[in-house]
Amino acid sequence: MIWLVLFAGVVPVAEAVTSGDAGDDAPGADFVFWGTPYYASDPCVRGTIVQLSMGILHAAAVLDGGDVVCWGGNFFGESNVPSDVGSGPSRIPAVQVSAGEGHTAAVLADGSVRCWGENEYGECSVPPWLGSPGHPVRSVHAAVYSTTALMMDGSVVCWGNPAAADCDPASVIPETGVQRLSVGNTHTIGLMDDGSIRCWGDDFHGQCDVPKGIGDRGHRVIAIATGFSHSVVVLEDGSVRCWGDDTFGQISIPSGTGTPTRPAVAVAAGQAHTVLLHEDGSVACWGMNSAGQTDVPPSIADPRRKPVRPLIDVVARGLGSGAIRTPGVPCTGDLDRDARVDGVDLGLILLDWGGDGCRSDLDEDGLVGPGDLGLLLSYWGWCGS
Repeated sequence: MIWLVLFAGVVPVAEAVTSGDAGDDAPGADFVFWGTPYYASDPCVRGTIVQLSMGILHAAAVLDGGDVVCWGGNFFGESNVPSDVGSGPSRIPAVQVSAGEGHTAAVLADGSVRCWGENEYGECSVPPWLGSPGHPVRSVHAAVYSTTALMMDGSVVCWGNPAAADCDPASVIPETGVQRLSVGNTHTIGLMDDGSIRCWGDDFHGQCDVPKGIGDRGHRVIAIATGFSHSVVVLEDGSVRCWGDDTFGQISIPSGTGTPTRPAVAVAAGQAHTVLLHEDGSVACWGMNSAGQTDVPPSIADPRRKPVRPLIDVVARGLGSGAIRTPGVPCTGDLDRDARVDGVDLGLILLDWGGDGCRSDLDEDGLVGPGDLGLLLSYWGWCGS
């Protein structure tokens, strides 16, 4: 078992892309990953991604039809999606997925939960009553040795390693009222309906010592993130607060970052770094940078750059970071997702000519060639015209 772990978060994305963007700003990419030394940051995913989870050793996504795709590590079968999960006869579509360290968990359309991968501590042994018609699940969060579910009634259920401190919320969390969860290494934060937060689990670095006033009137919380041993929130005025371990500067917020005059709209936390998305569309990172996880691509770090498709969320896990773009208006041949097929798209397909590039292989025959060019030219002009 690899010890350097952080749980997969879930981020909502739409209209995905055929691939991610491991570089600066590849046209057409619906998400950008940087850092992530343990799995490919530019997978070929065919279909529309509606939700994405970034794990420490693998990633998982839900497509618009309810299929689940996983890529990266598969040491314990965590990337082997069960055959009865997805679209089609005798299958149940997924609506949300979470990539942990050695296992993956998903919420299905009927409110039930499926887990696959490692089960050394029962992290994939879903309680038989959970997800039944009377106990539907809202979201699920795969951790290291445990899995946590947020129920539709606002209660929290955890199973797996009974010794895991973050798997015993009963003494801290009310029976109902939890709106959202963020699961870190050994601690969890629950965002309550009233904008306050509750934290439970290990507190060796003060990651569960919520600063006084957070969640009070005028300081209600709108976004939460948990790292290896630090916590991050965004308040209703757009300011950001961090607490916990600061060994690598992961809670030392850079000046001018996440303030009421330059508000934050989303945050994420990795092993020992923090990622923030500003309202102006720019991304900031700080903390440990052992794998380039805080080296934000220039195209999304500068607020003066106004891309066709702005960012809507950020994600971080382990030594990786990511950002999600707004959905494009998809049509065949629109490789740069600007809602029209034009000379830019033609240039991109010629750039990929003769290769097996996922972006330009429109006819899905494994090779970019005349068939793909013909499809692009047949859709020339504005999408839908």
